[in-house]
Amino acid sequence: MSKLKLVILFVLFYTSAKFQNIGDWKIHANMKDIKKAITTTNGVWTVSNGGAFRLNPSADTSFFVLNKANGLITQTLTAIGVDKQNKIWFGSQEGYIIVYNQSSNSISNILDIYKSSKLRKKINDFYFSNDTAFVSTDFGLTLINTNNLTFYDTFLKLGSFPTESRVLNTFRSGLVYSITENGVAIQKPGSTNLSAPESWNSYSFSSNISVLTASKILLYNNQIVLGTNDGIYRFQNNSWQPFILQGNIIKDISISGTSLLAITDKKLIEYNGSQTNQLFENQSISLTSISVTENKVYYISSNNGLIEIKNNVTKYLAPQGPFSNLFMNLSVAGNSNLYVGTGKDLFGIGFLEFDRKSWKRYSRESSPQLPSNAYHNVFAADDNSVYLSNWGYGFAIFKNGQLEVYTASNSELVGIPINNNFLAIADIKVDSKKNIWIANHQSAARKQLSVLTPDKKWYHFSMTNPYLSEFDVLDKMVIDQNGTKWFVVMEGNRGLYYYNEKETYTNLNDDTQGGIRQSDGLFSDVLTSLAIDKRGYLWIGTSAGINVITDPSKPLSTLRSNFAPSLKNQSVTCIAIDALDQKWIGTKQGVAVISSDGITLLAFYDSKNSPIPNDEIRSIAVDEKLGKVYIGTDYGLAELQTYSMKPVESFNELFVYPNPIVITGNEENQITIDGLIKNSRIKVFDISGNLIRDFISPGGKIAFWDLKDLNGRYVSSGVYVIVAYDEEANNVATSKVAVIRK
Repeated sequence: MSKLKLVILFVLFYTSAKFQNIGDWKIHANMKDIKKAITTTNGVWTVSNGGAFRLNPSADTSFFVLNKANGLITQTLTAIGVDKQNKIWFGSQEGYIIVYNQSSNSISNILDIYKSSKLRKKINDFYFSNDTAFVSTDFGLTLINTNNLTFYDTFLKLGSFPTESRVLNTFRSGLVYSITENGVAIQKPGSTNLSAPESWNSYSFSSNISVLTASKILLYNNQIVLGTNDGIYRFQNNSWQPFILQGNIIKDISISGTSLLAITDKKLIEYNGSQTNQLFENQSISLTSISVTENKVYYISSNNGLIEIKNNVTKYLAPQGPFSNLFMNLSVAGNSNLYVGTGKDLFGIGFLEFDRKSWKRYSRESSPQLPSNAYHNVFAADDNSVYLSNWGYGFAIFKNGQLEVYTASNSELVGIPINNNFLAIADIKVDSKKNIWIANHQSAARKQLSVLTPDKKWYHFSMTNPYLSEFDVLDKMVIDQNGTKWFVVMEGNRGLYYYNEKETYTNLNDDTQGGIRQSDGLFSDVLTSLAIDKRGYLWIGTSAGINVITDPSKPLSTLRSNFAPSLKNQSVTCIAIDALDQKWIGTKQGVAVISSDGITLLAFYDSKNSPIPNDEIRSIAVDEKLGKVYIGTDYGLAELQTYSMKPVESFNELFVYPNPIVITGNEENQITIDGLIKNSRIKVFDISGNLIRDFISPGGKIAFWDLKDLNGRYVSSGVYVIVAYDEEANNVATSKVAVIRK
C-alpha cells in the first residue's frame, strides 16, 4: 500500500480526448437500391432497404441519413411522401408509418397497421390532399389526418374487386382514383361513403383495360392518365384508351410544367403534348421513379443510386456504404479492417473491405485475376492476411493489396464429383504454424481436408473413421489449441467431425479422427457454427441450441448441454467470442450475449429493442482491439461499440473520461478507465491519499468507476487519483479525475 501512495505524489493531471462511446450503434447499409425519390423544399428524399437519405442539392455530396441507429423503427422502407407541412412520411414492408418532422427533427411512429391482424401490411404509396394522407396498402386504402396522425377511415373493398385487394397508388382530383392489383377503382360522382363497395366503379385489368398491371395514376392536361405495363392510358368517355408509349413497361409517371415524364426500366421519356423525347438511358441499371424540380432538375431513383440530370450533366449520388445489404460472413483482421463474404453462385459480388472509414469492393470487374465473384466465406488473420473461400473456383489470399488465387487448375485440390474443376471451398483457417487448412466441399478425391504449408507444400487427408464420402457436404471449420481441425457436415452424414494429423503430414498412423452426432448428445445433427473460446472450449451452434465440449482432447466425455440455457431449442446461426470471453450468439430471433462462464444471459438484442436491421442474424465478428461487434443481416450491418477490448500488454498511459465529470441525479454516473492490462486492480484515492474505492477490472482494456465510495455513496466534489496495477503491484499506472457534485 505504501508503494502505491508514493506513486500518487508524482501523478500529473491528464485529460484525455480519447473517448470510447460505449453502447453506441452504427448502421452500415447499401442505400443505392432506391425504391423512390421525391423533391421537397429543402432537398431530395429517397427510401431503400437501407433506410432513407436526403440530398442537399446545393452540395451533391452532402447527405442526411436516417436509419435504425438514429431514429427509424425499421429500414425496409417501401414508400415516401411529403405533406403540406413539409413533414416526410415513410412506409415500410412491415406496416410501419413513420412521420419525420424536419423543422423539429423529431419522429412519430404510427403503429396501427403494424399491430393489426392483417396478413399483408406493406405500405405502397402516399398521396396528400389538404390535411388528409391517402395511404395505399397491401390490404386496402387508409385515410390519416396529417395534423394529429389519427385514422379517418379504411376502405377494404373497392367496388367489385375482392376484399382487401392490394392498393398500389392513389390520386385525387375531385374524385378518388386507386390502382389495385386487380384494376383501377374510381369513386362514383356524388358518393361520400367510400367504405361502401357500391361507391366505386371498377375497371378490371384485361377485361376493362388491356393490361396486366399499372403503376401510377395522375392528372395531365385535364385528363386522367395511367402508367401500365403496356404504355400510358388515358380515361375518356368512361373507358380507358391507349395514349402513348404502348409496348413499354411504365414504372412511374410525373408532371413537369406542360410535359408528362415517364420512367421505363432503362429510360426517361418526356411527352411534350405532341411528341416523345428520350432524355436519359442506361441499359446496365434499373430505374424505378422520377421526380423533377421547378428548375427542371431531374432525379431518377435506380438500383445504382440517385441519378441527377442537371444542365445535361448526369451524376450518380448516394451516401458512402457497403455494396450489398447481405452479410453472409464476416471477419476482422489484426489491423481492425473488416472483411465480408458476399455470397455463393450468382448472389456473390466479390468480397468487401471496410477500414472504418470507407468501403471497397473487390470483384472480377475491379480485379480481373479473380475467377468469379462467389466469395462466400472469409477468414482474416492477425497478420492481416485474408483467406477467401470461393464457391466453384477455389480460394484466394489477399494481403497488402495483392491477390493470390488457387483453383483446381493451379493447385492439388480436386473439385466436386460431377465436375472436378468446380472447386467449392467450404472454409479456410490458419493454424499456429501458419499452415493454411482448407475444408473442401464434396472433393471427388475424397480428401475432405487439405493443408498448404508455408513452404508451399500440399498434403491431403480423408475421413475414414467415421467414413465420409465424396458426396458429403462440408461447412464451417475451426482449429483448437491442440491443432485439431473441427468441421461440420451439413448434408449427407450430418454431424461434427474432427481430425488431427499430429504435425506428421506423411505419417497417417498417429492421426486421430472422429465424429459426433445427435445420438452422442448433440441437440441436433443440423450444425450451423463453431467457435473456440478463451478457455479452449469448443462451442457448437445447432438448430436446437448450444452444445459445448469443455476438453476437445476428450470430445465425447466432455460434451455438455448445460451451457447457454436461455438458448435451448433456439436455432443458432453464428457464434463469436469477444476479448472478455463473452459469447455473442446469433439466432433467428436476434443476438444473445452470454457471460464468460457460458451460463448467464447478459443481453439480448433484436430488431425491436436495438438498431439491428433484422432478427435473423447471418454473421457476427468481433474486433477485440477496438471492442467493436459487427452483426450481419440480410438488410444491413449493425456495429456496436462495447467495453470488451483486448487488454494492453503493459501500462503506458491511463485515460480517464469524461474528465471533469459532473454528478447528476438524473443520469447514470460513471467514468471510463482506459489503458488497462489484463485483470488490473484499481484503487481510487482522494487527494490526501485516503482510499475511496477498490475493485478489479472486468479483464479487458477498460473498466468503470461509478463515482461511489466503499460505502456506496457518491463522492464529494474534488480531485481523485486513479491507480491501476497488477497483482504484485509491480506494474502501475495512474491518472486523475475532477469530480463536480451538484
